[in-house]
Order: sequence, then structure tokens, then C-alpha cells
Amino acid sequence: MLAIQGVHFLVSVLLGAGLLLARKPISRWLAPYETDFSVSSATLMAVGTALIGIGYLASGLVTLGTHYARLETLGSSSSDSLWRGGFSVGVGIILFASSLGIGRLWRRLRAL
Repeated sequence: MLAIQGVHFLVSVLLGAGLLLARKPISRWLAPYETDFSVSSATLMAVGTALIGIGYLASGLVTLGTHYARLETLGSSSSDSLWRGGFSVGVGIILFASSLGIGRLWRRLRAL
């Protein structure tokens, strides 16, 4: 079980690094033509962070709903799903609320 968690973490890190390193080719692939407006990388990072936060929030709410449904039907449920759902909801809220700050931090890091 620990090996599965390690593989999950490694894949997440590799995907994140790949997205950061390949952001320009990906953006050219998504929008191959010049557009009339330009969006700063800080704004794109803030939007992406907010969307990831919404994903974590939704996943956590589903996990919490599953926990309470099992609790209602079976009379008992593992506290693991309660903690996992609560943590996911917390991370989602934090990412969504701090997405503008993360975008500004990204702009400052790129300016170095």
C-alpha cells in the first residue's frame, strides 16, 4: 500500500513538473493563432490554481458524502474517509482563496 502511495506521489510530481516546463508548447497547441487580447502568466496561474482548488473541494465533498452515507446505512464507517475528505475540502478552500496570491508569487518568481 505504501508503494502505491509513493507511485501516486511520484506521478503527481512528474505531471506538475511537466506542465510547468512544457507550458509554452501547451499554450501554442491550445491557442495556435494570435488572439486580440493577452493574459499575463500570473492571471493564468491564478485561474489554474482556483480550478485545482475547486477540484479538491468537489472531491472532498464527495468523500465526505460517501462517509456519511456509509455511516447512515451501515451504522459505522472508517474515520479515514472523514479525515481524507475533510483534508481535501480544506486544501481546496485554501487553494481557491489564495489563488490570486499564488499568481502574484508566480510573477515575482519569474521576475528573478
